[in-house]
Amino acid sequence: MKYTLPPAVREILNTMSVGGFTCYLVGGCVRDLLMSCSPYDYDFVSDRRPSEIITAAEKAGWKVYTHGVLWGVVNVIIEGKSYEIATMRSESYGVDPHRPKEVTFLKNIFDDLSRRDFTINAIAMDGSGKIIDPFGGWDDLENKVIRSVGNARERFLEDPLRLLRAARFAARTGFEVHHQIMTASKDEEVRGRFQALSVERVRDELEKILLSQMPSKGLKILVESEVLGLSCTKKSAGRREKVPFLPEVARLYDVEQNPRFHRYDVLDHTLQVVESVEPTKTLRWAALLHDIAKGADGVRCYNRKGEIADYGHAHHGADDARVILERLRAEGVVCQRVPWLIRHHMDLNFDADREAVRWARKCAKEFSDRQKFLEAVYELIQLSYADDKARGMSGIDNSFLPEMAAILLKVLEKLVLYPEELKVSGEFIAKKMGHGPQVGKVLQDLLVDVQSGRLQNSPQELQAAVLKKAWRKTRQESNI
Repeated sequence: MKYTLPPAVREILNTMSVGGFTCYLVGGCVRDLLMSCSPYDYDFVSDRRPSEIITAAEKAGWKVYTHGVLWGVVNVIIEGKSYEIATMRSESYGVDPHRPKEVTFLKNIFDDLSRRDFTINAIAMDGSGKIIDPFGGWDDLENKVIRSVGNARERFLEDPLRLLRAARFAARTGFEVHHQIMTASKDEEVRGRFQALSVERVRDELEKILLSQMPSKGLKILVESEVLGLSCTKKSAGRREKVPFLPEVARLYDVEQNPRFHRYDVLDHTLQVVESVEPTKTLRWAALLHDIAKGADGVRCYNRKGEIADYGHAHHGADDARVILERLRAEGVVCQRVPWLIRHHMDLNFDADREAVRWARKCAKEFSDRQKFLEAVYELIQLSYADDKARGMSGIDNSFLPEMAAILLKVLEKLVLYPEELKVSGEFIAKKMGHGPQVGKVLQDLLVDVQSGRLQNSPQELQAAVLKKAWRKTRQESNI
């Protein structure tokens, strides 16, 4: 079978094979080609030593980067795109699971493939399109199975991040994880080694799962393998400390909800919400954590009918989510937006425009400008829709949500939210009342008057209001 490869990829395969050397495509790109998918990037291995790769690349006129050369990795730039060429190698790991303690360069592609994580990633292809598949990776692609190369426990001891990578590949492909992987994931030595992983690497893998096509599949694997209950390592001011991964999500398993409103337990409901929202970091994180407080002490209670209730779970959940995201060192916009979405995900219940106005005026204060606020509102609407749909109660009339969203969006279209949207300038106010903090105060006062309907947002009315304030100020000062 012939595979269509970009010219630069063929050029690397040919160049690195000159002089009796060999060069292969390996890993994810071969897997994707066999699945008739377009690879995101292309990785190569060669039996050339790193110095020989560099010499051949420079002779070909490519720009070369050698930051990974100690591990046998050279990056070349062709027409602005980076490609990784590695020397065939084996690795041994010490205490630090992030990088190998020792690297041994090899001449045999079979030995190089044997160190890789999963069979579907341990397939190579040469320049003629010939497939080298010593571990049955192609069959596993056909059977839709994720299986370790050799002994699963040994692969996870080498790099325990592979526990998360297995879940990520399942979330991306929909494949089933082989039972040996699930068994090895509960090995005490493997789990102990997981704790040495940095929180940043663990979080990055989780976010790749969240942003995948089938995140619920990957998340279920993390729950079933009990990986979410493990700890990882945070380094701060030169010190290392253990931090929990995500026991708060693992806890949601089998947590009941009021059957009058919910068909599923909290975890299954949560996974459906994650699956339903757009694959953005803020929305997927918000979906994962939106019911994080349900069933918790201080939240779980019973209503007057004796039914399960979780009053205030949105506010408690927002606080919990902030702690979790900061603990996992999520990026700033995620730490800010996600707790806000969780706190307000039950808010779309306006009886009239005036309620929507009050809500918008209050919530807009938490954002620096209209664009950021509107982005958050649109995400909130999507989260609320997904949350409602995932209740699984088809007999309940939920038509109010689109109506409430329409009311809110209509209000936001007309409502003045920020001082810079007022049709009067700070310069005009300063000219009439003097420079200083009173300019900002007057703008805020005018904003409240416009939002309440006491003033129109027109230059004439606002300038007249400023002149009136200036007259009062002058009169007060003259009476002192």
